[in-house]
Amino acid sequence: MWLWNNHNPTSKNSTSVIDQGCELEGRFRFSGTLVINGKFRGELHSPDTLLVGESAELEAEVSVGTVIISGQVTGAVMARERVELRAGARIAGNIVTPALVLEEGVVFDGRCSMIGAEVAAAQKSS
Repeated sequence: MWLWNNHNPTSKNSTSVIDQGCELEGRFRFSGTLVINGKFRGELHSPDTLLVGESAELEAEVSVGTVIISGQVTGAVMARERVELRAGARIAGNIVTPALVLEEGVVFDGRCSMIGAEVAAAQKSS
Protein backbone atom coordinates (compact mmCIF):
# COMPACT_ATOMS: atom_id res chain seq x y z
CA MET A 1 0.00 0.00 0.00
CA TRP A 2 1.20 3.48 -0.80
CA LEU A 3 0.03 6.35 1.40
CA TRP A 4 1.60 9.68 0.60
CA ASN A 5 1.48 12.86 2.64
CA ASN A 6 3.26 15.95 1.36
CA HIS A 7 2.88 18.09 4.49
CA ASN A 8 2.93 17.88 8.25
CA PRO A 9 0.26 15.26 9.22
CA THR A 10 -1.39 17.72 11.59
CA SER A 11 -1.71 20.39 8.91
CA LYS A 12 -5.23 21.01 7.59
CA ASN A 13 -3.67 21.54 4.15
CA SER A 14 -2.05 18.10 3.98
CA THR A 15 -2.87 15.75 1.11
CA SER A 16 -2.73 11.97 1.36
CA VAL A 17 -3.23 9.47 -1.48
CA ILE A 18 -4.33 5.84 -1.52
CA ASP A 19 -3.37 5.04 -5.10
CA GLN A 20 -4.46 2.47 -7.71
CA GLY A 21 -3.43 -1.05 -6.81
CA CYS A 22 -3.74 -0.34 -3.09
CA GLU A 23 -6.37 -1.92 -0.85
CA LEU A 24 -7.07 -0.66 2.66
CA GLU A 25 -9.57 -1.88 5.24
CA GLY A 26 -10.63 -0.50 8.64
CA ARG A 27 -11.50 2.79 10.31
CA PHE A 28 -9.56 5.72 8.85
CA ARG A 29 -9.51 9.26 10.27
CA PHE A 30 -7.72 12.03 8.41
CA SER A 31 -7.28 15.78 8.22
CA GLY A 32 -6.67 17.83 5.10
CA THR A 33 -7.48 16.13 1.80
CA LEU A 34 -7.55 12.39 1.16
CA VAL A 35 -7.49 11.18 -2.46
CA ILE A 36 -8.54 7.57 -3.03
CA ASN A 37 -7.84 5.89 -6.36
CA GLY A 38 -7.61 2.35 -4.95
CA LYS A 39 -9.97 0.20 -2.86
CA PHE A 40 -11.17 0.94 0.65
CA ARG A 41 -13.54 -0.96 2.92
CA GLY A 42 -14.63 0.32 6.34
CA GLU A 43 -15.21 3.81 7.76
CA LEU A 44 -13.80 7.18 6.70
CA HIS A 45 -14.06 10.17 9.07
CA SER A 46 -12.82 13.73 8.67
CA PRO A 47 -13.94 17.34 9.02
CA ASP A 48 -12.14 17.99 5.72
CA THR A 49 -12.22 16.80 2.07
CA LEU A 50 -12.39 13.36 0.47
CA LEU A 51 -11.74 12.94 -3.28
CA VAL A 52 -12.87 9.59 -4.70
CA GLY A 53 -11.14 9.07 -8.06
CA GLU A 54 -12.54 7.37 -11.16
CA SER A 55 -10.74 4.10 -10.41
CA ALA A 56 -11.72 4.05 -6.72
CA GLU A 57 -13.96 1.40 -5.17
CA LEU A 58 -15.29 2.14 -1.68
CA GLU A 59 -17.46 -0.04 0.52
CA ALA A 60 -17.64 2.39 3.38
CA GLU A 61 -19.52 4.59 5.76
CA VAL A 62 -18.26 8.08 4.90
CA SER A 63 -18.53 11.04 7.27
CA VAL A 64 -16.60 14.11 6.05
CA GLY A 65 -16.81 17.85 5.49
CA THR A 66 -16.86 17.69 1.68
CA VAL A 67 -16.73 14.73 -0.70
CA ILE A 68 -16.20 14.76 -4.47
CA ILE A 69 -16.93 11.39 -6.05
CA SER A 70 -15.93 10.23 -9.53
CA GLY A 71 -15.68 6.49 -8.76
CA GLN A 72 -17.78 3.82 -7.07
CA VAL A 73 -19.14 4.09 -3.51
CA THR A 74 -21.31 1.55 -1.71
CA GLY A 75 -22.49 2.77 1.70
CA ALA A 76 -23.84 5.82 3.50
CA VAL A 77 -22.28 9.21 2.74
CA MET A 78 -22.59 12.10 5.19
CA ALA A 79 -21.04 15.49 4.43
CA ARG A 80 -21.32 18.58 6.61
CA GLU A 81 -20.72 20.97 3.70
CA ARG A 82 -21.37 19.35 0.30
CA VAL A 83 -21.39 16.26 -1.88
CA GLU A 84 -20.38 16.47 -5.55
CA LEU A 85 -21.11 13.50 -7.81
CA ARG A 86 -19.10 13.80 -11.01
CA ALA A 87 -19.99 12.19 -14.35
CA GLY A 88 -19.33 8.45 -14.15
CA ALA A 89 -19.80 8.21 -10.37
CA ARG A 90 -21.76 5.19 -9.11
CA ILE A 91 -23.35 5.47 -5.67
CA ALA A 92 -25.37 2.78 -3.86
CA GLY A 93 -26.39 4.18 -0.48
CA ASN A 94 -28.00 7.12 1.24
CA ILE A 95 -26.57 10.65 1.22
CA VAL A 96 -27.03 13.26 3.95
CA THR A 97 -25.73 16.75 3.14
CA PRO A 98 -26.91 20.36 2.99
CA ALA A 99 -25.67 20.74 -0.64
CA LEU A 100 -25.69 18.16 -3.44
CA VAL A 101 -24.27 18.59 -6.95
CA LEU A 102 -24.98 15.90 -9.56
CA GLU A 103 -23.45 15.91 -13.01
CA GLU A 104 -25.05 14.16 -15.97
CA GLY A 105 -24.03 10.50 -16.13
CA VAL A 106 -24.14 9.78 -12.38
CA VAL A 107 -25.79 6.56 -11.21
CA PHE A 108 -27.32 7.09 -7.74
CA ASP A 109 -29.32 4.34 -6.03
CA GLY A 110 -30.42 5.57 -2.62
CA ARG A 111 -32.06 8.44 -0.79
CA CYS A 112 -30.80 11.95 -0.20
CA SER A 113 -31.60 14.09 2.82
CA MET A 114 -30.62 17.75 2.66
CA ILE A 115 -31.43 18.89 6.19
CA GLY A 116 -28.52 20.83 7.68
CA ALA A 117 -29.36 20.15 11.37
CA GLU A 118 -29.54 16.40 10.73
CA VAL A 119 -26.07 16.48 9.19
CA ALA A 120 -24.61 18.39 12.13
CA ALA A 121 -26.17 16.00 14.66
CA ALA A 122 -24.93 12.95 12.75
CA GLN A 123 -21.40 14.40 12.55
CA LYS A 124 -21.28 14.98 16.32
CA SER A 125 -22.20 11.36 17.04
CA SER A 126 -19.41 10.01 14.75
